[in-house]
Formats: sequence, C-alpha cells, structure tokens
Amino acid sequence: MAVKGDDNVIYANFGTRKRVSTADEVNHVDRSGRILSTTAARIAAFTAHGADRGRITRGRQYAEGGHVVGLEVRNGAIHGRVAGSQNEPFAVLIQLPYRNTDDHAQLATEVPRTPNSEANARQGLLADAALDTLFAPEAEDLRLTCDCPDGEYVCKHIVAVGDKLATRADADPAVIFNMRGLDFARLERMVLEQAKAVSRESFTPSDLSEDEKNDIFWNGRELPKLPQPKVAPAIDDSDPDLLRKAMRSVSHTNLDLLRAVSDIEDLYYHLTH
Repeated sequence: MAVKGDDNVIYANFGTRKRVSTADEVNHVDRSGRILSTTAARIAAFTAHGADRGRITRGRQYAEGGHVVGLEVRNGAIHGRVAGSQNEPFAVLIQLPYRNTDDHAQLATEVPRTPNSEANARQGLLADAALDTLFAPEAEDLRLTCDCPDGEYVCKHIVAVGDKLATRADADPAVIFNMRGLDFARLERMVLEQAKAVSRESFTPSDLSEDEKNDIFWNGRELPKLPQPKVAPAIDDSDPDLLRKAMRSVSHTNLDLLRAVSDIEDLYYHLTH
C-alpha cells in the first residue's frame, strides 16, 4: 500500500521482509522444524510416496512417538518393527533395487570426479547420481511390504519406518552406504583403486613394453599443439571516442593524447600479431 507523507514523498509498504533461502537449503525439506539433508529427504519422500495425507501424518507421529521398536539396515534391505494396535509389532520390509559389484565400481569412479566428494559424503551431501545407486532413482523402484491388515500399499507403519530411517541417515551419513554393504573405509579403498587404475591406463597403455614405459616416464610424451585463438580486432570494434576520453584525463595536450592512443594501438598490434 502506498502512502503519501507530509514531505510530499510517496512511501510504499511492501509487507514484512521474508528470509530468502540459501542455495544449500533449496534442496532440503523442512519438516516439523527440521531441515533434512538431500539424502534423508529422498528417503522420507520415497517411502511415503503414494500414501494419503492421513497415513503420512499418523506414520510420522508413530516415528516421533517411539513406535518404531526395531530398525535394521542390511545390504539391499531395511527391516523395521512398528508397535501398533496388536500385541506383536508389525514387520516392515523396504527392499532396494538390486545393485551388483559393477554398480559399486561405477560409484567409486564417479566420486573422485567431484571436488571434495569424499568429505561431502561424510556429511551426507551426495549427488543425485550417487543417491540413485545407493538408494533408488525413483520411488517406484522400492518394494514396500508390511504385515498389518491395512489394504493400502503404503501404510502408516511403512511411513513410520521410512521416517525413522531418514532421521537416522540425517544423523549418521554412513547409513546410506550401509544399505549397500559399504562403509567409508571401503569406499575410500575403492576410490583409491579406481584412481590408480585410471592413472595407469591414461599414462602407460598396457601394450607398451617396459623400455617404452621408462622412456615415457623420463622423457615425457609429445605435447599437443597449442591452440590458435582467433584474433579479435578489439581496437577496431571499440569506440575511439571513449578511448580518447580516457586518455585525455592523463594527457596535457592534444599531441600527448594522440601519442597515447597511437601507443595503445601499436601495443595491441604487437600483442596480437
């Protein structure tokens, strides 16, 4: 709303100031006053995918209320036990899509390509490609089961286990690797092995003899030709009046001004030819 003051100035009220999220927070999910990491946010979202609002709400209340009495992370699966309306807890199973050793090797290959990737992994900051391999690329890739009488595919017990799993992954980033039978020590070994293999392949091809390898080591290889950048006529494309105006501030006479412009043109020609 605009208001005209006594000083004949119009003052506009644009409302209360709102905090703008940082780049790191854009990809996070704010839930119940918490900001989840991208890893935890994906776990919570995928395990609740397809559930109605009521089941999601009750499932998260179950997780926060301590109804998840068991949570075991295994290679490729998460087993949970949720105390409900019956005497025995309900059993929940979250099965991840199958991954083989080649997938793990691909993960170890991708990690070194990103700066500070290992340090970020220890903080739960993983790229989407890594989360696709460690968890799942789509919610539909998960297989969710619960032995409760609820006929819906995603019940409140599954939501509760998924929420509890997300909380644990948020507190301990190693959990996402444990889901694939990995840990940070093994990941570091895999990354080191991959880096050594790439270095050997790029520096000394296997078809070279020992003498050829030694020669490359001591004498190096033939370097590629230097690029030939296209010469851009900056002086011709620039505004000569602006150049003269800039030189006028440091010139005493018009003759000094012309000499300064000429010197710049000569210098540019010398550098570009």
